[in-house]
Amino acid sequence: MAIFPQGLTNISQRCRNTEDGGAERRVLVQLQLCLEDDYLVWHNIPVGTKGRQPDFVILHPGRGLLVLEVKGWRAGSLRNATRNDISLATQRGLVNCIHPELQARGYATELVNQMQRDPGLCHAEGRWANKLITPYGWGSVLANIERKKITDEAWDEIFAVSRTLTREDLDESVDPGAFQDRLWGMFTVNVKHTLTLPQRDRVRWHLFPEIRIQTQASLLDEADETPAPSPADELLQVMDLQQETLARSLGDGHRVVHGVAGSGKTMLLVYRAMQLAAAAKPERPILVLCYNRPLSARIDALLRQRGVDERVQVRTFHSWCEEMVRAYQLAVPVHRQDRNYCDAMVDTVIQAIDHGRVPRAQYCALMIDEAHDFEDAWLRLAPQLIDPDTRSLLVLYDDAQSIYRKPRRNFSFASVGIEARGRTSVLKVNYRNTSEVLALATRTAGQLLSGANPGADDEIAHLAPMAGGRRGPVPELMRARSAREEADLIAERLGDALADGVHPSDIGILARRHDLLDAVEAALRERGIASQRLKGPQGRAWAADSIKLTTLHASKGLEFHTVAIVGLQAVPDARQAADEEWRLLYVAMTRATHRLVLSGCGDSLAVKRVGEALSQLGQAFQEAA
Repeated sequence: MAIFPQGLTNISQRCRNTEDGGAERRVLVQLQLCLEDDYLVWHNIPVGTKGRQPDFVILHPGRGLLVLEVKGWRAGSLRNATRNDISLATQRGLVNCIHPELQARGYATELVNQMQRDPGLCHAEGRWANKLITPYGWGSVLANIERKKITDEAWDEIFAVSRTLTREDLDESVDPGAFQDRLWGMFTVNVKHTLTLPQRDRVRWHLFPEIRIQTQASLLDEADETPAPSPADELLQVMDLQQETLARSLGDGHRVVHGVAGSGKTMLLVYRAMQLAAAAKPERPILVLCYNRPLSARIDALLRQRGVDERVQVRTFHSWCEEMVRAYQLAVPVHRQDRNYCDAMVDTVIQAIDHGRVPRAQYCALMIDEAHDFEDAWLRLAPQLIDPDTRSLLVLYDDAQSIYRKPRRNFSFASVGIEARGRTSVLKVNYRNTSEVLALATRTAGQLLSGANPGADDEIAHLAPMAGGRRGPVPELMRARSAREEADLIAERLGDALADGVHPSDIGILARRHDLLDAVEAALRERGIASQRLKGPQGRAWAADSIKLTTLHASKGLEFHTVAIVGLQAVPDARQAADEEWRLLYVAMTRATHRLVLSGCGDSLAVKRVGEALSQLGQAFQEAA
C-alpha cells in the first residue's frame, strides 16, 4: 500500500469536511488499493512557495510527480463546458468554474517551474539540459460521472480520456496495474529517471516548505525569500517520512514524543505550532515552554522566520513564571537576589494556580520541548493550563539529555496528569550528527546509553540513538601544554573552517565554564575573527555574523556545523555527579552536525576516555572502509 504521510484516518476525516468529500474519499480508497508502498500520496495540503492546495499529489521514484484535481459533479449538473470553463447548475444557481484539468495543470506547472530552479533536480546536459529530471503530469477525476453513459460527442474533446478518470476507473474491480497505467498515461513529459532518496527528499523540500529543517546559520538570514538552492547544497534537509507522518498526524489531546538527540523533536514542535497558530486567538494563545534560553530563542526564531506571530508564545519555564508573578501581582516570599528565589517563585505560581489566583486553561495548546529537564511539579501544571475542549498538549523528551535535574525514580506520566499510554511516539534515528560524531558521543557516554530500552508508553526511559547514515570527518582531540597554546590551536583550526566556507554563525565553541572560553575568545580577536558570547538575555542576538561561545549547559537545543569543545580537562567537575557530567558531555558533542574538535591543556578522566574512544573509533572505521 502507498505511504500516506498525513495518515489514512486523518485524510478520510478531512474528506468528509470538503465540498467534494465523497468523491475525494472514493479516489483515496482506490489509491490505497492500487498503489504499492513506493508511492507517496498527499491530500489537499499547501504545496510550493505559493501554498496552492491540489486535491492529491502523488510521487513515485521511477514514475515521477502527478497532480490530481477531483470533482464530485453529477452529469446532470453540467450546463455548459469548454476546455477552459465549466458551468454548473447548483442550489445557488448557475456557477462558473475553471476546468479541473486546467486547474491541475496550473498546480503542476507552478511546482515544476519552482523545482527547475534547483540544479540538483535538473539534467546537467543533453537534450533535457536544465529541465526537471523526474517525469511529471496532471489530470482530473470526475468521481461521480460514468463515461459510458455520456452521449454528447464533444465530451471526449472537453474531458480527454488520457487526462480524465471517471467512476469506472474507481471501481474496486479495476486491476491495480490497469489503474496505474491510467494514472501515468496523464504524463506529457516522460523522461526516464529514477529518483535517488536524496533527490526524493529534495523534491519534498520544494513541495512542502513547512517540513524543511533549517540550519542554525539560516536563522541569521533576514531575507523574506528563500534563495534558490545551489549545486553545493548536497542535501536540502527535510523531515524524514516518519517525522513528517508523525507531524501531520498529531491531533488534539495529550501526545508524547520520545526522541533521541538529533531526531527532529524541535522541528516537530515548530511544525505543530504552525499548524495550530491559524486557529489560536490573542486571548487564548499557544504556549511553548522549554528550560534554557538558547533553545527558547532558537524556537522563537524558527517560528518568526516562518511568519508565526505572537499567537504562539515561546518562553522558558522560569520566564513564564515571572510573567505570572507580574501579571497577577503574586508575592514571592524571598528577595529576588536570594539564591532560592527561582524555587520560591515557582512554588508561588503553583500555589496561585491551585488556589485560583492565576487562571487555568489560559492556552489553546501547550508544547513542552526538552521535558526531561522539567521537575515533576512543573509537568503537573501542564494539563491545567490548556483548553479542556482540545486538551492539546505535546511533550517532547529524551532522558539521556537530562542535565538540569536529578534522575527520576519510578516516574510515570500518569503521576503528573499526562495521558501518555497509547499516545507515545518514538524517534530513534539521529539525523543531526554524522556517524563519526555520534559514535564518539555514545562511546563517551558509556553506561548512560548501554542497555537502553524504550520502556512503557507511560514511563521515562533511555533510548540508544541510531545513526542516520551521514558520514563526515572523524572527530579530533588536540592536547596542549597551556591554555594559551590550546586557544591558538583552536583559533587556527576554526580559521581553517572559515576559509573552507563554513559560516561563522555555524561554528560553536563550548566549555564547562565561561572562564574557560576567555583565552579562546582573545585568540580569535587577535586574528580578527568575530565572536559572540551567548550569555544572558543580551546574548540572544542571532543576527550577529560571528562564532558563538557558550557553556556546555547553555548549548542544549542548539546545533552547529562545527563544534569545538575546549577545556576538556575541566570535565568531569569533581563537585558534580559523574553520570551528570558524562550526560552533559554527550549533549555537547551531539551539537555538531559535521565536524567535532575537542581540546584540553591538562589531564582528566574525560581527556583519557575521549582519547581511548577515538583510538577505538579510528580502528573501527578503518576496518569498515
